Amino acid sequence: MTLVEDRSTNRLVESLKIFNTIANNRCFSNVSIILFLNKADLLAKKVQTVSIADFHMDFPEEGDPHNLDDVQRFLVEKFNTERNDKAKLLFHHFTTATDTENIRFVFECVRNTILEGNLGELMLD
Repeated sequence: MTLVEDRSTNRLVESLKIFNTIANNRCFSNVSIILFLNKADLLAKKVQTVSIADFHMDFPEEGDPHNLDDVQRFLVEKFNTERNDKAKLLFHHFTTATDTENIRFVFECVRNTILEGNLGELMLD
């Protein structure tokens, strides 16, 4: 899939570039990152009919390009490799914005992650 604005640029490649810029920005040097990978429902359908390996030659040979778990693992690893500082935590969530239960669950997880981080900092102070 390509960008509507630029038919020659792969959407994943563009997203990785943007993520790299944000994740490695010195303004965010002391924070964990929460990555939301939206449209998980569309990914699940697409994986059944299209091989991600046809578009991303670095998809692992031992992985199945038609297996959702393998593709999701590959995507998270692609984003993870864009980060310079691996010591910072990277939390990821596959979301479907139109699924209110999914969004409620994800935001509850994010809220708990933030609270745990803040409590941890308070205990160290």
